[in-house]
Amino acid sequence: MTIRARAGARVKECSGEFEVANFPVTCATTKTVSEGKQDCREIVSGPILVAKQYTFGIAVAWSVKPDGTVEESKNLGVHVKRLDDNPEECNISLEITILNRLKNFHMTLCDPTYHGISSQKARGWSRSFDMPDSRRHDGVKGLPLSDVFDHQAGWLHNGPLRVVAKLSVVVSFDSGVVSSNEASGQQEVCQSLQALLQSGSMADVALKVGSEEIQAHSIILGARSPVFERMFSCPMKEKKDKEVHIQDLEAAPVKALVKYLYTGVVDQTSLDNDNLALSLLEAAHRYEVPGLVERCVQVIVTRFKVETVAERLEMADMIGSKYFKAQCLEYIQAHLVDVQATDAYTRLVERRPALLRDIIEVVAPPSKKQRRLKAPFALASRQRQPCEPLRCSG
Repeated sequence: MTIRARAGARVKECSGEFEVANFPVTCATTKTVSEGKQDCREIVSGPILVAKQYTFGIAVAWSVKPDGTVEESKNLGVHVKRLDDNPEECNISLEITILNRLKNFHMTLCDPTYHGISSQKARGWSRSFDMPDSRRHDGVKGLPLSDVFDHQAGWLHNGPLRVVAKLSVVVSFDSGVVSSNEASGQQEVCQSLQALLQSGSMADVALKVGSEEIQAHSIILGARSPVFERMFSCPMKEKKDKEVHIQDLEAAPVKALVKYLYTGVVDQTSLDNDNLALSLLEAAHRYEVPGLVERCVQVIVTRFKVETVAERLEMADMIGSKYFKAQCLEYIQAHLVDVQATDAYTRLVERRPALLRDIIEVVAPPSKKQRRLKAPFALASRQRQPCEPLRCSG
């Protein structure tokens, strides 16, 4: 009998919104120094982000002149600050969104990489932080305070500034110790469900892919996939006919998907090359199975090639995976000249020209002297920020 154990990090997600009322007046009157930088001020929320023993606040920062007046030409800063007194360092990944009155023009900054943060320290994008080479951080690139104060630009919601933060916090680690009874029980369940799938016993639905038919159990498919759940719980054709016709997918990835839904296991042969892994990723995304999406992405990002990375970027954007997209952009930045010479890059330019903005922002971020953009429609050119590394205050 094979005994399996599970070890690794346990992650808790948390999110919160911080609204700074009368933001221009707040900037003019707040005296709190940000991260020891005398030319920076900040305002911090209470502990609105909570992940077990760790608590965080959302902070907004800005620059001031020597006489203490607001320096509107400098960029706005946003970050999170750890507020608990726990002496242990924890690891976080962070996403911060500055809300615009027009939903399509929100500005999001993210970094899927986990970084350590100690009590009373901060992470994010603010001029009160130092870069690794001792330079000052630029804050939120392309968003000077003058634009924030400009009512036409849409950043103020009748006075208040609104910022949303989402954290993924490592709260504990599994030791990897699993009792033989527990492991045996888990294995027994997986083996029984796999045997049920293979036998077709009591199957009540057929998945038809091309000329092949997969006998399955609607209650299991629905429990594991929101898409299947909607099919079988609503008065849809699939529920009535007990047949699901799957288009634009081959049988192999659908079979691998169904096996994963029953057992949580992915055959290594389904991940052995990019074509197989991408087909399985497409199936997992279509049927909203995030665990399988993550497994496929983890494999694909280890096999980037100059010739195909532009295609991977299109896929990452299509499925909305920020980690996948960030890894693609990082690889393209490092191999830009070679990538631009590929057919895949040419196709990307023709089919998805909007993605060029993301590539340009990574390769050549906007300068501090970028002209002010007042009209709301102009904000579309800068609504998204590159997933640059997070900076820590100490």
